[in-house]
Parts: sequence; C-alpha cells; structure tokens
Amino acid sequence: MENSFRSLTVLTGKTASGKDTVMAKLLSRFPDFKRIITTTSRKQRLGEKDGMDYNFISEQDFKLKIKRQDFIEYVEYGGNLYGTEKAQIIKNLDHDLIWRIDPSRSSQIREFIRSAFDQGRAENLLKCILVIYLTVDDSVVLERLKKRGLSCAEIEKRMQEDADVWQEFKDNYDFVIENIPGKLAETVDKICNIVKTYQLGKSH
Repeated sequence: MENSFRSLTVLTGKTASGKDTVMAKLLSRFPDFKRIITTTSRKQRLGEKDGMDYNFISEQDFKLKIKRQDFIEYVEYGGNLYGTEKAQIIKNLDHDLIWRIDPSRSSQIREFIRSAFDQGRAENLLKCILVIYLTVDDSVVLERLKKRGLSCAEIEKRMQEDADVWQEFKDNYDFVIENIPGKLAETVDKICNIVKTYQLGKSH
C-alpha cells in the first residue's frame, strides 16, 4: 500500500520546552498536516480539550488498551501513562503527519514502526520520518515547572529523566532546535524550513 504523504514529522524534546505551543504554530503554518493525538492517563489541565490536545482516559482504561495491544508504543513519564494508538496512524495514512511524543520513545520510533505495521507500509513510513528535538535552558524548565505547581522532588525527577534520556539518545534525533524564550517565531521558522526542505527532497 502506497502512502501519499511526504513527511511524518516527529516533534519531541525535554519537559516544559514548549512542544505543544510549537506544534500549534506548525499546524497553523501547515494546515494540511494531521496531528497524531497521544492518549494519556494524566489529568486534563485547564484549557485542554479531550480529543484535541490529548485523548484523556483513566489509568484503568489505558492498561486495558495495553492488554488489547492497541498501542504502537507507550511509556510512563512523570507518573503518568502516554501512548500512541495504532488507529491514529492508520486513519491518517493519506496525509502529512505530525507526531508529538516523549523523547525516549521518539528515538526508537523507527523500531516501533517496523514492529507495528506490515513490511510494505512500514518501509513507506520509514522513508518519511523526521525527528526534531526541542531543547531549552534548564533555568527556564525550572521556572515553568514551578509555575505548574510541581513539588521540588517531582521537578528534580523530571529534569533528571530528561538529562538521562538526552545522554542515551541524543544521536538519534535528526535535528535539535533551541526554543529560546521570547523567540518562538524564530523557532517555528527554523522548523518550518527544515520540514519544507525535507518534503521537497522526498518529492524528487
């Protein structure tokens, strides 16, 4: 089965690096993109919409989906479960896709695709994957996590998890972009140029 999309852009990065904000801007720049929506067991935050920001379900329901093998991948992060359901990819195979995912999982995305799909479909997907990692200074992460009301212990845990993941998987990201506070437009421009260049290369 041939897939007509030109790219599967995987957006990842350290905690509180602005992934959701950047993705929203990218979706406004690329209106034809279809977003792969992550399923999570974490509580819905103020302003978030179920089925748009995340698919919010209970931990019990999440574990049931694991047993049914509904996920391409899933991970526990910050005390909550996050996963990508196979249906999110299958129903959007004829579109350009954007996928926001945990950094440890994004580094293994090609292995997940190979194991989740038949060989022909997997090979088509693998040709189109572009993994972009967002980073930001640790002082910014600390400030943002404090504003979220996290405890000092939870903040320390998340930042250490980020550091460990970076050391293990840093060579697996195609591009690393620093999302400097106050320069969101510049960050988005950089990513847009990368995506456009990648799409152009895949069209030849």
